Amino acid sequence: MSPDACCAHDHDCDASTCGNASLHAFVDVPAVTAFNAREDDAAPGVIRAWERRHDRTGRALVSEDDGELVIRIPFTTDVKLRGVMVLGGADGRAPREMRAFANRRDIDAMNASRKTPTQKWDLTVDEDGVLEYTTEAASWQATASVTLYFPANFNDDGETEIWYIGLRGEGTGHDRDMVVTAVYESSAQPQDHEVPEENKAAARLGM
Repeated sequence: MSPDACCAHDHDCDASTCGNASLHAFVDVPAVTAFNAREDDAAPGVIRAWERRHDRTGRALVSEDDGELVIRIPFTTDVKLRGVMVLGGADGRAPREMRAFANRRDIDAMNASRKTPTQKWDLTVDEDGVLEYTTEAASWQATASVTLYFPANFNDDGETEIWYIGLRGEGTGHDRDMVVTAVYESSAQPQDHEVPEENKAAARLGM
């Protein structure tokens, strides 16, 4: 699947699938970070166990100025990420697109729209918490962190609201060397620095 290909949810979740394979135990919850959020410290609260996906006693993660939201989710060990669930707000405030980046610490609200995601999906409003968006397995075998970018909501303007993000997969038991990880994740990615054709032509002509 191309990272530019959008798809609807792949299957419905129940306790035997998403519940038993939750990655919540492998998430470094205190280190979860949001960008362009009204309250940054609300981000860890939306990362909960599958059984608590309908809990509305806490705070939602809400975008600050527009519909864009970025949330970075680090893991305590490398994981194989198999699927993602997202429960958004009512009245059109739920996100309508999700772009996911594997092992990228450089993604934030200032540059997310210009970066090439590992994978992306069109989202469906999921009020019941039963839809999962399945990942392309080969791209998520050794995932130290996942950064999720939500460009807009179903209103196309105003606030984006997220109540729950669930992650399914399995832990590998392999602790990644943090120095190597930092160098890899902050290194330049070729697709982020493509030179426009007109600039290439100008360079050939000595302009």
